[in-house]
This record gives sequence, structure tokens and C-alpha cells, in this order.
Amino acid sequence: MAAGWLLVFSLTLFQSLVMNLSSEGPFPSATTIKSWVDKMQEHLVTLARTASGVDELAELYTKNRDLYRVEANNARQLVEIAAVNIEKLLSKRSKALVVRH
Repeated sequence: MAAGWLLVFSLTLFQSLVMNLSSEGPFPSATTIKSWVDKMQEHLVTLARTASGVDELAELYTKNRDLYRVEANNARQLVEIAAVNIEKLLSKRSKALVVRH
């Protein structure tokens, strides 16, 4: 819900900035546009962090750090294990399909 309000706020802010061009002539300066982009980026990052829950996840980890263990892993080995498991599953499925026919 907060993410939705932040998006509405960002769009409203952008609209008000665009509508307030009369003080700068027909088109805003590069500095003004850069300022708008920076503000929009800041709001979008806040929106993404809020919507994804990454801050809450980090807080949860920090509170319960003693319940977790972080270890290095061997990515190649994990992929190989997953591939073998997938091959086994597909083999079983193929055998089941042959038996059905």
C-alpha cells in the first residue's frame, strides 16, 4: 500500500514540475531536468525497496542472525547436482509415458 502511495506521490511531483515551466520559458533547462531525474530516481529506488521488502528482510536477518548460517558454495557443483536431478526426473517421466502407451 505504501508503495502505491509513493508512486502516486512521484507522479504528482513529476506532473507539478512539468506544469511549472512558465518560469523557465518554453522548455526547462538541463539542470532542471537533471534535478527532476534525480528526484524521480530517488523515489523509484525507495518504491522498489519498499515493494520488494528488502529492508524488512535485512532487518529480519539482523534480528535472528544466530538462527542463520552463511556459507560459501560451489556453484558448479550445485548446477551439476540440479542437472542430474532433472535428468533423473525426465527419465522417470519418459518411462512412465512409455508404460502408459
